[in-house]
Amino acid sequence: MPVLAGLSEDQRGQLADQAREITVTTGKWLFREGEEGESMYVIRSGQLDIVSEGPPETLIRTIRRGELVGELALLHAERRTASVRARRDSELLELSRPQFEELIRKEPSFAIALTRSIGAQLAVSKAPVGDPPPPRTIAVVRLDQRAPGREAMDRLTVELGRTGSLVRLDPPGERTKVDSLAAIESAERDADRVLLTAGTVGEAWTELCLREADIVVALTSGRPDPEWLPRIPALKGCELLVAGGPLSEGVLSELEPRGLQVVTDPERLGGALDSTARRLAGRAWGVVLSGGGARAFAHLGVIEELIEAGLVIDRIGGVSLGALVAAAVATGADLDTLRGIFREGFVEANPTGDYALPLYALLRGNRTRELLAGHFGEQRIEELPMRFFCLSCDLVGREAVVHRSGKLHEAVYASLAIPAVFPPVATDDGRLLVDGGVLDNLPVATMANERQGPVVASDVTGRMGPFRRPGRPRLAKLMHPLRRALTGTEAELPRLGETVMRTVTVGSIDTVAAARRHADLLITPPVDRVGLMDWKRLDEVHEIGRRTAHEALERMRELPWAA
Repeated sequence: MPVLAGLSEDQRGQLADQAREITVTTGKWLFREGEEGESMYVIRSGQLDIVSEGPPETLIRTIRRGELVGELALLHAERRTASVRARRDSELLELSRPQFEELIRKEPSFAIALTRSIGAQLAVSKAPVGDPPPPRTIAVVRLDQRAPGREAMDRLTVELGRTGSLVRLDPPGERTKVDSLAAIESAERDADRVLLTAGTVGEAWTELCLREADIVVALTSGRPDPEWLPRIPALKGCELLVAGGPLSEGVLSELEPRGLQVVTDPERLGGALDSTARRLAGRAWGVVLSGGGARAFAHLGVIEELIEAGLVIDRIGGVSLGALVAAAVATGADLDTLRGIFREGFVEANPTGDYALPLYALLRGNRTRELLAGHFGEQRIEELPMRFFCLSCDLVGREAVVHRSGKLHEAVYASLAIPAVFPPVATDDGRLLVDGGVLDNLPVATMANERQGPVVASDVTGRMGPFRRPGRPRLAKLMHPLRRALTGTEAELPRLGETVMRTVTVGSIDTVAAARRHADLLITPPVDRVGLMDWKRLDEVHEIGRRTAHEALERMRELPWAA
């Protein structure tokens, strides 16, 4: 601990005798903003968050082993200016105000180290932290004996090692706790990443792994051992990989995993582990697809070119019709199958032709539901070979809803339920979900904020120029009297459905502009002349996307994923 490094052996021994050892479990508060400050703390192991409780609650920064917390209140004889909560189970040394003041008076090296610590804190300031970097210290735990074991850990080790230097620390045998901490600290100094392979629940090494890890990868067959259930809070926010049957909803809700993958086919386990390692290392390529009605067919051509160029897509997401394309890709279907799906669903049959009395919406939505359920069946998002999300908008909470688990066809339908065209989706918890493009028609930030790797964005929002309906000029002229009778003008106007779709897109123009700044590669197929409901133009729009993506890749001197 740097702040104590200048003390003599006798002083450190005296301090060890006087200091009180305390433990703060995950999610518990060490102290709260506004409380009187009568102690300072040195972190022996674990991680704590310094928080401004707001509202809204704001994370100021995360502190780890060897750092101080609470000393400012002692120096100024004031109340706590922020709250501190354990991110991981943490062990601390507590020094009282008299002990603190005696060290200041008698030991210059402590005062100097304290000044440096405070200076570092002032440099960080009380501004909110930015997006966290990819985790450096990763712990892997097995929640039951049937979970993937040594081979899985070896595979994670190999894949993480491809992205930089890596030190792996296995259970230490007779090594003491102090020696184990020193080994972790040394590994963190020497390598880009440290992989800690935990032992059984309750062991000192396993508990240390849980405290020191930036992220925990939890492996289970779907039935965690009973001994692990009391330790679920220490695993919150983990990367959860389930190899076998589904995990119970109760355990899943307690874990609140940052990522969930269920692997039902043993042959897919290796690929899932490789993808997990790339996401942990911040090297997992993601693709985000915008909404845009029939223009979204261009995404098919974009995906085709990216795959042919050698891009391994680990993550994909989208909104509205872009969510449908992303979902089809996430199932692992080959390119010919993808084109066939959309030809059958949109060219040979019109999924938007089941008109209804406009009491709730223009369409019943039954055809679209049947199309989605018929293709995706009972597949669940967490069981897909590729990480997938889509976006919908909750009219009750007036907020975006990110779908990362649950039945795939239900999530996609909610994402493309255009207001007034399709009925809203009523959920059991009281939400009313509609097309996510209302709030964000290019949800790049949703993916980029995960900090799991670079992002390719395909944006077919396009420019909403003057409307021109394709067709025969003579027939269009014959329609003038009817149009004048219905609208009072002979001007060419879009039908009601397209007008609503245009309105939805216009509502998120600012969001789309901001999202483009998050993308590492932006592809914008020129689809301005394609109507939002021109389903019959699939082949033409697909080719536009393919050609545009090819040109974008040609402009790049070398492909960053080719290595």
